[in-house]
Amino acid sequence: MKKYLIAGLIILLPLALTIMIFIFLVDLFTSPFLNVVTSFLTQFKTTIPLLNNPMFATFISRILIIIMLVVFIFILGVITRWFFFKTIMNWTNKILSKIPFVKSIYNSLKDIISSFLSKEGSKAFKHTILIPFPTKDSYCIGFESGDVPQECQEKIDKKLKPVFLPTAPHPISGYMFFVGEDEALDIDIKNEDAVKFTVSCGLILPGEKINDI
Repeated sequence: MKKYLIAGLIILLPLALTIMIFIFLVDLFTSPFLNVVTSFLTQFKTTIPLLNNPMFATFISRILIIIMLVVFIFILGVITRWFFFKTIMNWTNKILSKIPFVKSIYNSLKDIISSFLSKEGSKAFKHTILIPFPTKDSYCIGFESGDVPQECQEKIDKKLKPVFLPTAPHPISGYMFFVGEDEALDIDIKNEDAVKFTVSCGLILPGEKINDI
C-alpha cells in the first residue's frame, strides 16, 4: 500500500506543481493588463455573446495578453540583438583591439572561436579524422583544420595535413599536429558528435541520443 502511494505521489506532485507554477506565472504577467483588455472586449459583446460571461471574458483576455507579451518580447529581442548588442560588441572590439598585449590575446582567441563556430569553408574544421597517437598502435579522433604553412611543408618530403587533437574532457585544449596524408584516416562522424564523444570520455557514442529518464 505504501509503495503505491509513493509511486502515485511521484507522478502527481511534479504535475501539480507544474500546473500551480504555470497558473501563478500567467496570473503574474496578465493581471496588470487584465482590466484594460477586458474593458476593450466589452465592445464586442453584441457580436460575441459569450463575452457576457465574466469567466469567459477573463479567460480570453488572459490569452490575448499572453500573445501580445510574446510578440512584444520577440520584437524587443530582435531590436536588442541586432542593434544594441551589435553596437556594444563593436565598441568592445574597438577598445580591446587598442590595448597593448591584451589585443594580441583577444584577437587570437576571437579567431580561434570563430574557427570553431563558423560554417564557411576553411574557417571551420573540415572534417573528423583518425590519427595514430600517442603511438602507432593507438588512435585518437581529431579534426583536420586549415592548411599547412608553406614553410613547414617545404621541410618535409611527404604531403602533410594539419590536425587539431582535442583533449578529454576539455576539448578547448589539445594538440596541434602535422601528420602525413597516409596516416590520417577520414571517418564518417560529424564534428559535433566527435566533440560529444571526447567530452564524455567515450561514454556518448557518435549519433547516440540521450533520453531523459
